Amino acid sequence: MTSTTDTSSAAPPVARREEDRVVHVGAAPERWKKEVPRQSESSKEKLMDPPVALSDPYGWLRDESRENQDVLDHLKAENAYTESLTHHLDGLRTKLYNEMLSAIQETDYTTPRPDGPYYYYTRTFQGKSYTVHCRAPKSKDPLNIDWDGTAESAILLGEQVTLDVNELAKGKNYCATGSVVKSPSHKLLAYSTDFTGGETCQMFVKDLESGEIVDHDEKLEISGSIRWGADDSTLFYLKLDPAHRPYQVYRRRLKKDDEPDELLLEEPDDLYWMGIYKSLDGKYLFVETSSKETSEIHFLDLQDPDSKLQCIAKRRSKVLYEVEHRNGQWWIQSNVGGLPNMALWTAKARANCEDSWKKVVDSEGQALFDGDYDRSLSDVTCFKNHVVMSGREGGLPRVWIASVSDDAVRKFEMLTFEEEAYDAGLGTHREFETDKIVVSYDSLVTPTQSIEISLDETSERTVLKERAVPGYDKSLYGCERTTVKSRDGTSEIPVSLVYREDIMEQCKATGEPVHAHLYGKFYVCFEWLGNNMGIR
Repeated sequence: MTSTTDTSSAAPPVARREEDRVVHVGAAPERWKKEVPRQSESSKEKLMDPPVALSDPYGWLRDESRENQDVLDHLKAENAYTESLTHHLDGLRTKLYNEMLSAIQETDYTTPRPDGPYYYYTRTFQGKSYTVHCRAPKSKDPLNIDWDGTAESAILLGEQVTLDVNELAKGKNYCATGSVVKSPSHKLLAYSTDFTGGETCQMFVKDLESGEIVDHDEKLEISGSIRWGADDSTLFYLKLDPAHRPYQVYRRRLKKDDEPDELLLEEPDDLYWMGIYKSLDGKYLFVETSSKETSEIHFLDLQDPDSKLQCIAKRRSKVLYEVEHRNGQWWIQSNVGGLPNMALWTAKARANCEDSWKKVVDSEGQALFDGDYDRSLSDVTCFKNHVVMSGREGGLPRVWIASVSDDAVRKFEMLTFEEEAYDAGLGTHREFETDKIVVSYDSLVTPTQSIEISLDETSERTVLKERAVPGYDKSLYGCERTTVKSRDGTSEIPVSLVYREDIMEQCKATGEPVHAHLYGKFYVCFEWLGNNMGIR
């Protein structure tokens, strides 16, 4: 079908129906004829007895290879039909795109974060679609960025490009990176890339001194997650099953072409997905298999080349848990016991320790997170002398800092901010031994900031970077937070307000009602009566 400007005569392409086409429910028994289709080639369920055929007139459109010419032709006709109906909107689309682009600083960078002898960060450039990964040598002085805002200037002195995704994407119809991780020695970079859009990645290892690819198997397909071992000789990655579910974790030893990659763990239950991560102190690799309701985590001691994967706590129905490590202890967040939220526990760092979990308490013996409705826990990050937690309390995202000595919490503090309604969360951290953290902060009127905060004295704060928004003047706007009672009178429902200061002052002076744009499930009408706000 060709595009036409006469939308009244345009007709949608009609996919043919194959009325005789059927599929049979379940897995095939012995001697089942392969030419007789089943509902799912991977199904493990038995066929109904007798087998039941389901009508499948459009089954010919199912093409995992993306190479069936009939299917491709039909999709092209659909696209042409869409273009014929919407081409008159080109001017509006361009106007909206340019308006949105005008509020974005395209040439920008992320906050540099320390890691060993370097600061690591990424850059974006006007006119380029992909990220550029960079690093710069760490100096003795505190981080001081004196950038003139141009694409040609370095963010930090001695800036090096470790990976330019724009170069990877050249000549490709699609390009997306998964993991981009430097080796423990900072000499190698491992990264995964999807060139098809099918969420299947290839793995590359790059020598950062020469720029050469020193390890790549074009036949190896992975999920995208990569982690280094204790040194530059070992990588861990995940393979996908036919349904694109990460289900196997492998250990790959570099520079040993004759040695096959070692399968460490396989998850046969297709209800569970697999993930891998590494403790911030670099001592353990964690392998998590989880469903929406149940999880199980194995650990591998990276300091022991002969170690095997061991389970921290075997899966229990409807029990979720996450694990971090610090000073020979697991720090665990879990809803074990049927809790409505995650509680915080510790246990000695060993296998099968589910019977020895103890709730973390403060200096007065009160649980930091007991899993009730008042305070929720979503993330735990362990540092040498502190543990930082993220979650929610009072309807707002929160960050808490626990000072830990001899595995006991000496001080527990929640970070506070001046604005009434905001979003805050822990930023990216690469070093275990640190006395400062970076918190990502923004509100309805404050663009995203990276705030460096002392772990020992939280009033010591430095804004390292604030997102630049061209044409935006924060002083013109106000932001407030209030609550209204639920219909049954038992709950306080948070309401966040943002407005132009000058218009609101005029409304307060005249008593005229304010026109409100609302977002959320509750319809609330706001009006200003003198100097008081009325909600009805």
